[in-house]
Amino acid sequence: MYFACIAIQLIVLLSIGLHLMAPLLPEAAAWSVWPYTALPSPLAWLGGLAVASLVLNPVNDAVGRWFQRLGRFLSSKLQIGPAAGNKRAWFGMIALGMAIPFWFFRIRHLLWGDAYFIVKSLSYTGPDRPVWTIYNWQSPLSIFLHAQLWFLLNPVPGVGVDTLYAITSVLSGIGFVYVLLLLADTLGRDWAQKATIFGLVITTGSIQLFFGYVENYTVVSLGLMLTLYLAIRTLQGEMSLVWPSLALAVTNAFHPSTIVLWPAMGYVGWRVSGRRSSTGDKASEWAKLALPPVVVFVGLTALMAAGGHGPGAMLADDRPGGADGIPFVPLFRVTTEWQHYTMFSPAHLLDWANEHFLISPFGLPLLLLALFNAVVSRRRAARSSQNNGRSGANLRATPGDSGITSFLTVASLAYLLLTFVWNPDYGGRRDWDLFAPSAFVYTLLAAYLLARQLGDRPESARDRCSLARVARLLIAASALHTLAWIYYNTIPWPYS
Repeated sequence: MYFACIAIQLIVLLSIGLHLMAPLLPEAAAWSVWPYTALPSPLAWLGGLAVASLVLNPVNDAVGRWFQRLGRFLSSKLQIGPAAGNKRAWFGMIALGMAIPFWFFRIRHLLWGDAYFIVKSLSYTGPDRPVWTIYNWQSPLSIFLHAQLWFLLNPVPGVGVDTLYAITSVLSGIGFVYVLLLLADTLGRDWAQKATIFGLVITTGSIQLFFGYVENYTVVSLGLMLTLYLAIRTLQGEMSLVWPSLALAVTNAFHPSTIVLWPAMGYVGWRVSGRRSSTGDKASEWAKLALPPVVVFVGLTALMAAGGHGPGAMLADDRPGGADGIPFVPLFRVTTEWQHYTMFSPAHLLDWANEHFLISPFGLPLLLLALFNAVVSRRRAARSSQNNGRSGANLRATPGDSGITSFLTVASLAYLLLTFVWNPDYGGRRDWDLFAPSAFVYTLLAAYLLARQLGDRPESARDRCSLARVARLLIAASALHTLAWIYYNTIPWPYS
């Protein structure tokens, strides 16, 4: 594990160096770190060096002691200790408090994704308004919800379509933070683990979606996090399978890209049904999994058909694949103006790497490191078992995991595969938001594995490689990256 700490320190230092070198790099090739150039040079260097100083244990420990004093003060004054009965009330207050930065540092341009197109098309309310501006299978409930809210609020002075989307973005962010706090509290065994999980997810670049973002991925991200939370509670035997299935089905209705999570939900169904002894009970569990998406789809179909835009539109005007109707990155040859590269070309790999560095600078490196640690640990345990005359084949998952690691792994792999094979019509940078929700899934897995691998060791093994030290370093570096990205988007730009 000491190797893991050294590796994390090197990864963070490389990340900081890359940010500081951003002005020397071509923007098209390094667009994931280019937002750092928006900071004044003295502030950029001061922030980078301050975070890099956390590599030094005395500095890191001093920061840790300051946070411990702050925590003790809050616990004594506000009664928010681990045993406090009003924990969820405080989670709610923290989530509501996040509305302040979400709103006052909201995005000030319409450059990304379909933002400009959404504002222009939804703003038009003439009698010949196209039906797809209200009923659209590409983001069914998201577009319908915003269209109905626009009919309700228009004309309200000072409330344009961009403001309407900003309001729903911030509200989704409040809900997201609350659910994330519940999730971190559920997954973490102690304060350090809970803080690690919450801190790494809340500082992903994808959190930009809740800073007044004008697109259709904000409510989706809330639904995604709620699905993960309910599924994990179900794996722990604390909830019926029908609830995470229903949450995912409704999330699918807001944006169909989240369908990729159904293999992971299928794993939850298999795990839960396996606990039942009778055939009837197993069938009942599978029914709880299958019924909600069927009901939601039937209801959604009825809604869309009532608006004159029934299921047939899914294969016509609203077909998947964007403007050219081709959903996947081409394998061998670019054939339309909406394709920018082939699957395994350097340009695609560079865009994919930039995308994931932007939305989660440490998510994928931490997953690779966790995989390496797991392989090394299994080999050591196997050798130890053989030396003691036992077979290493009886190695089990971490006690108390309840299938959570497998569930999050299936969800992460499915989402990562989508980000690699799906063709972004506007290119990686303009379509960064299409894949942004994936970071919430795989960063949650990375944080959970980091917390377990470093936090569940004997006290004597934590001196040289402390989870608290590693978490402070990673969260500070991730926050530096994301704060620059958020600031970059507060700069008003004309649409281009």
